[in-house]
Amino acid sequence: FNLFSLLKIHKYKMKIKFQKTISRLILLLTLLCVKFYVFGQDLHYSQFYNAHVNINPALTGIFNGDIRLATNFRNQWPSVPVPYNTTTAAVDFKINRPCKPGFWGAGLVLNYDKAGDSQLNLATLGFNGSYSIPLKEKSVITFGGQLALSRRAFSLDDLAFDEQWDGSQYIASSAVTDAFDRKSVLIPDVSLGINYRIQKSPLHKWDIGLALFHINRPQSPFYTDDKSVKLPMRLALNVLSSNRISSGWDLMINGLAQFQGAFREVIIGAGPKFTINQKAGKNHSIGLLLNYRLQDALAPALQIQINDLQVGLSYDINTSPFNVTTGRKGGPELSLLYF
Repeated sequence: FNLFSLLKIHKYKMKIKFQKTISRLILLLTLLCVKFYVFGQDLHYSQFYNAHVNINPALTGIFNGDIRLATNFRNQWPSVPVPYNTTTAAVDFKINRPCKPGFWGAGLVLNYDKAGDSQLNLATLGFNGSYSIPLKEKSVITFGGQLALSRRAFSLDDLAFDEQWDGSQYIASSAVTDAFDRKSVLIPDVSLGINYRIQKSPLHKWDIGLALFHINRPQSPFYTDDKSVKLPMRLALNVLSSNRISSGWDLMINGLAQFQGAFREVIIGAGPKFTINQKAGKNHSIGLLLNYRLQDALAPALQIQINDLQVGLSYDINTSPFNVTTGRKGGPELSLLYF
């Protein structure tokens, strides 16, 4: 049961009125994204194309297969005294029930990010849902959303305060009078996305999408009287593609642009994939990609497919001025997908 077969089953003509409605929705979402200015930064991966539900909830259920299990791990700047660690575990699937004219998808994602001496961390549990509508025989538009609950927290155990300095030495056992109202806070979160897939065959596909995260601008202060601390909104634009160019060879092209206040991230990547065996019940391939995060890092990546298991390995090589500190060691990243 794959998406290409599903599209052929659900052939039909879309009405002009519905097409206009979709166009208006896309325009409205774009205007909303441009309107807001925020501050901060969400987690990110160099192998963003293997972290689908983190870049667009409308990619939920959009793959060849019935269920997809995914995990990602990133160790950023391991040469820095306190590196950043990010972990994701996710599952998404199609709901294989007759539901003309389209079909539903659902998923669950768990993200955990920790950094700094304060061990500032953000743990998020998100529930994804999507609805896909075939527009033509070889294209489908998907609307997706995510309802999530996050916990932001930190620890004082490894922090030092000025009052622990007696004028000549630091005394770790000295009492600290600085107090926070709370060291953890729960954050409800809402995100929406839209994705347009063009799939001429299982070997030719393009995904073009737009997503807006943290639409509800939830507050996340550690001082209860500070209402100005809000989780920033994030706009993400994605392009993911894989196309057969000759016998056994495919060309992969991926791109992601994210905007979050003063933070900007644009990453593009491309490379070939060679299919070793694609007989019935077997799917063995090797892919090589070169990803580039503008003004920040190069991230060469190796991708290996063994039947239903896909393994991705990449390593960031810093090109920004921060390489003076990191020695160009941006850090490794691992992704595992099982279909």
